[in-house]
Amino acid sequence: MGDWNVLVTFAPGARNRRRLCDALEPRCRFRATPYRGVLIGRIDDAPAFLEGLRTARERHEPWAELVARAIPLEQTFDFSPETLAAQLQEAVTRFADALCGSFHVRLERRGLAGRVATRAIERAVADHLYTLAAQRGVALRTDFADPDYLVAAETVGNACGVALIRRETRLRYPFVAPR
Repeated sequence: MGDWNVLVTFAPGARNRRRLCDALEPRCRFRATPYRGVLIGRIDDAPAFLEGLRTARERHEPWAELVARAIPLEQTFDFSPETLAAQLQEAVTRFADALCGSFHVRLERRGLAGRVATRAIERAVADHLYTLAAQRGVALRTDFADPDYLVAAETVGNACGVALIRRETRLRYPFVAPR
């Protein structure tokens, strides 16, 4: 997949993709993926990117209305179906010190149907974070409705990106969190 740190989903269609890429071009360069309605790109300033999108949506700019989700990713890596759980556990270890209160893990998989057990991987990653928190003397709890933190993993074929999304970010930028 190359060098990327942001994923955008949108209403599928070549015309929509073209309109969205043209509008986003000043902010970063996006490229299509083999998956309908999914773009990936590289941004230098995630807070500025999110704020620009939020403002455009408030102004009801047509291109911004096409965006279903836009999620900046803190790390990306290539994986095989057999190694995804272990690689995700390693990647989210960096989030362990920040976690307190409630959280849940969400894996949005694109591709590899029948080869990646989404729920099992989510559980394995959550169990890993519970273990790391317990080692620090921190008690975490699972909350699917309104967690303090969302550990988001996004796959695009054999590439994966991860992010730790705080409640404040989800509330200010509702287009960031998976539905």
